Amino acid sequence: MPAPDPRSVASTLVLGSLAHFLLAAVAVQALRPEYDPWLAPLSLYLSGAWSAWLRAGYYGLALGIVLLALELRRTLEPRARYALVPVLLCGGALALAATAAWPGPAPGYPVDDLEALVHRIAAMAAFLLVGSGMLLQSAALHRDPHWRGRALAALLLALLAFAGLWLHALWRELPRGASQKAVVALYLSWLWLCAWRLRTAPR
Repeated sequence: MPAPDPRSVASTLVLGSLAHFLLAAVAVQALRPEYDPWLAPLSLYLSGAWSAWLRAGYYGLALGIVLLALELRRTLEPRARYALVPVLLCGGALALAATAAWPGPAPGYPVDDLEALVHRIAAMAAFLLVGSGMLLQSAALHRDPHWRGRALAALLLALLAFAGLWLHALWRELPRGASQKAVVALYLSWLWLCAWRLRTAPR
């Protein structure tokens, strides 16, 4: 019996982590009617009822990002790789896990100033590091012939995600929940595209 292909196993785990995070985020928001999803960012759901589901989704997503970073590094053509990409993605994954481990303040769930600061810095670092890794990797994917057909889509998604992040950060009049979740959706789309291509690319 042939041994399982490591790339297929890794991509399946990454896709599973993305699906688990998405399911947890949607379910927790549906189960917490006291918040308006249009206005409430995901961080509010990290405390209180059902929050353990969402925190588990954060941790799983962080692990998925690490797996994707390492597998891209292992399987891409050398000219399509940058040493900085796995550093950025893995650093962002660690920051994402810290974001869940130290939830920010929420109605009825106060935290001290240090915990709030750690949460804000970790959330910002997660978005910036993963987004930078996405952009850098997307700019080089066309150098691998097996990825050339997905390189433009990956680059456009990465650009949209990074632009959306800065729009969310700078345009404070936007509904905070909706704008944050739109950015998260773009990040997840890039990760899904890369994990799926990793699964289906010729060996």
